[in-house]
Amino acid sequence: MNLHLRKISFILLFPLAISCQKKDDSSEGIEVEAAEVAASSQIQLSQSQFNALKMEWGSIEARNLSEQLSLQGMVRVPTEGRQDVSAIYGGYVSGLTLIEGEAIRRGQVLFYLENPEFVNLQQSYLETQSQMQYLKAEYDRQQTLYSEQISAQKNFLKAEADFRTAEAKLAGLEQQLLLLKIDPKALEPGKIRSKIPVYSPINGFVESIHAVPGSYLNATDKALTLLNRDHLHVELIVYEKDARKLKIGQKVTVSIPDLKEDQILAEVYVISQSINSERQVMVHAHLVDESMEKYLVPGMYLEAKLDLEDRPSKVVPESAVVEVDGLNYILIQSEKTESGYLLEKVEVQIVGSQEGYLAIKPAIDLDESVVVLIKGAFGLM
Repeated sequence: MNLHLRKISFILLFPLAISCQKKDDSSEGIEVEAAEVAASSQIQLSQSQFNALKMEWGSIEARNLSEQLSLQGMVRVPTEGRQDVSAIYGGYVSGLTLIEGEAIRRGQVLFYLENPEFVNLQQSYLETQSQMQYLKAEYDRQQTLYSEQISAQKNFLKAEADFRTAEAKLAGLEQQLLLLKIDPKALEPGKIRSKIPVYSPINGFVESIHAVPGSYLNATDKALTLLNRDHLHVELIVYEKDARKLKIGQKVTVSIPDLKEDQILAEVYVISQSINSERQVMVHAHLVDESMEKYLVPGMYLEAKLDLEDRPSKVVPESAVVEVDGLNYILIQSEKTESGYLLEKVEVQIVGSQEGYLAIKPAIDLDESVVVLIKGAFGLM
């Protein structure tokens, strides 16, 4: 009887023991898994690894970073930097040998215009000039006779009218000759010409040519377009929602696609006072260093970042932040061991960037005393 009871007791207790054993094993598994999860945010780094990979320590700095607007724009020339060359009087084009892109200087002869009317204009001037001496003498004589009541008043008035008319005509012809770049004082019967030069009004380059030798150029026609590259500026597009943030003097960092040169610094000097049909405000900026204009070409598209108001930020170098599975992390030194260091991953949000630094918002509170791995973090993630 007692033996039978012992067997029953053994049978009843055996499953219980198995159950307890399974429960203990399960608890141990949970503890191991939790330990692995906790350890996943920490990384062991030996001193030899640190030295071999040329890693560097740094800290979280407090800086004032500017909020920035990312903009697009274009390189422009000032209004006075583009000149259309046309004729004061119509004429046939000759001596035009320029090509697009060719450098020109102020006062250089660009081409010639030929027209018989130029001959008539010079002839009229010389004829009127030669009559002036006689008309002036007759006017003086009639004035004397009239004052002495020897001659009638109508004779004096006619002489005065003839002289004043010729005087006005001569002055008008003189101005027309000056427009044609003919010096009236140097004009003589033997120096009358049918061909006049057209000079460049600016230093610069030939942007486009609209006339050809032998063609007739009307007074309203455009022969050439000249371009002066001095004082190029940047024209940026700002949308209506950001217009209130704009101020004269704000800094602009310009970058040009495919240009390997350093970014170019500019400064806002004109802000459009109206919004165009596309709900945009045009902003004009001058280059701070005008020597950088050599890298710009009028009409070139560019990208820019416009600095707005400064704000206090926690920043680290760009190399300190590593992206993993869409999240950003930094590595901080949590402990210094005999063999090296124990690092901890800290998730951060990037809230701004400027000049190689990133403004961050850590998931946990970190002060400036924290030691951050600022170089080499990528190889450990």
